[in-house]
Amino acid sequence: MKNNESGFTLLEMVAAIAILMMIILAASMGMFSVQKTWAAVAKQNDRLRSCLLIDNITDSAFRNAIPFTWTDKDHGQKFVFHGDRQKVLVTYRHRINDVSEGGIRFLSLYMDNGNLVASYSRLPLLPWDEKTSTCEKEIIAENIKDLSFLYADRRNDRIEWKDDWNEDKNINIPMAIQMRIKWMDGSSEVWLRRTAGSGARETLGNRRESIE
Repeated sequence: MKNNESGFTLLEMVAAIAILMMIILAASMGMFSVQKTWAAVAKQNDRLRSCLLIDNITDSAFRNAIPFTWTDKDHGQKFVFHGDRQKVLVTYRHRINDVSEGGIRFLSLYMDNGNLVASYSRLPLLPWDEKTSTCEKEIIAENIKDLSFLYADRRNDRIEWKDDWNEDKNINIPMAIQMRIKWMDGSSEVWLRRTAGSGARETLGNRRESIE
């Protein structure tokens, strides 16, 4: 009697398993490529959002930075502005949504644990006073390796860039502020904005030389 039952030979099973493994390997490589591409796109989107947010801040705060004085602990009038290589504090004109809120805001930008942090306040953030209880803090960007600022001044009809701007040594605010961010991946971006008090003849009158 002839046996009609059919089955797989060992060779056929090995070939089937090999084909299956190739299909699984191809699918895994495809998924890995998709995940890698997705991660890169997500990273670029996060970077783009951060850069757009920084653009908004520099446009609103740096471009609208104004000379604003406040009485210090010695009862003298000083500008509420202070800048060094890694931190800046500015007073700027703010769009009025409610008259009770006022049209002036105070902003401090600095780096903390690899993040660009913004501290906002409706009350003066005084360079000579460390109290920040009235501040609202917000993380603007992450994964930052280095943050630096430069400040422009006019001296003898020439533009001079400074690493710091101390209220005790300067009797005005900078003509422009430059902020440079270096990201963890080695790339960097620069933001440069003129201030509202950047003209030679503003509310301060003729722009005077810095105090030596």
